[in-house]
Amino acid sequence: MALRVEPLTAHIGAEVSGVDLRHPLDEPTAAALREALRSHLVLFLRDQDLSDEEHLRFASTFGSPNVYPVTAARGLDEPLEWIEDGPDSPAKADLWHTDAAFLPEPPDVAVLNMRVCPPVGGDTLWLSLYAALEGLSPAMRSVAEPLELDVHPGPTFKESVELQFGPGIYEKVATQFAPRRVPLVRVHPETGRRALFLCGAYVRGIAGMRPAESDAILGVLRAQLDDPNIQCRWHWRPHDVAVWDERCTNHRALGDHYPQRRVVRRCTVGASAPVGPAGPVGPSRPSGRIDRQGRDN
Repeated sequence: MALRVEPLTAHIGAEVSGVDLRHPLDEPTAAALREALRSHLVLFLRDQDLSDEEHLRFASTFGSPNVYPVTAARGLDEPLEWIEDGPDSPAKADLWHTDAAFLPEPPDVAVLNMRVCPPVGGDTLWLSLYAALEGLSPAMRSVAEPLELDVHPGPTFKESVELQFGPGIYEKVATQFAPRRVPLVRVHPETGRRALFLCGAYVRGIAGMRPAESDAILGVLRAQLDDPNIQCRWHWRPHDVAVWDERCTNHRALGDHYPQRRVVRRCTVGASAPVGPAGPVGPSRPSGRIDRQGRDN
């Protein structure tokens, strides 16, 4: 059966068929999937009941597997993560975000295999950060392009980690990864396209601005994320696979299945420092926001 790629929307998402990920991919098929990901930003494949080893082998099509910071903080050297929702563990990712954006070199691509589906709810949304930037006026794009964001794991990440693993693990991650700056407009290293690199609750504010100034601009920019025309939505079935480019997308896993159980297995691959239109961001400082008295804090 020949590989088929069927777009879901004009901006983002495609369903791929004609490939069985339980078997090694030949190079032409792997290259076609990498090209499809560059074009569509997120790919979906139905009916892929993968073992741990098969999951990792397929993910390696897109880069070298990473160990998630929380996994490493727990003393484990394992690239696969298991994320489970249920009566005692509410959904933890029902907000627009990019995974682990507080890292010096955040992951490039994520690969998820659905293991247990709730009977209703639990869909996941993705949106194009290319389209979010392109939807701004030329004047607002020119305002956004030179700006930098202060990012840090932060309280939302702390709450999520403690729900899963209890106290103490978040502190190991937060102390290892100090606040840092990333470009607000990120240039994709493969496509050369520019994306509005909003990365969820990791964003503390815009560097060099007072909180009120930062909040005003981020409010305008984040309003772009509410546009359904730059989103796609996936209704899961057991064993579906999703592959997405973390460098130019946001996603959110809806929590409307609570308290029903939902279990996914995920890994990320590849890692690269975000680069803006002017090149790499300089050394990070403890914080780049300005208080009301004009002090850099």
